[in-house]
Amino acid sequence: MSIPHYVVRRSRSGRFNFTLLSEHGRISGVVVVPTEKLSREEIERSARAKIQEVAAALVAAVGGPPEV
Repeated sequence: MSIPHYVVRRSRSGRFNFTLLSEHGRISGVVVVPTEKLSREEIERSARAKIQEVAAALVAAVGGPPEV
């Protein structure tokens, strides 16, 4: 069983494309973060935090993984 993870690719103007991957499939999306007067590290940290929020919202909406 592979460990669930995500891949992030930065686009333009604070847009970050991401894909959440697991053994059951993948979900892709985009988050947008403000970039004005922020360092590259701050922008990327903000994007990763938003991606984690999206993943948490998905778990809250559909529940955790099935018990096997």
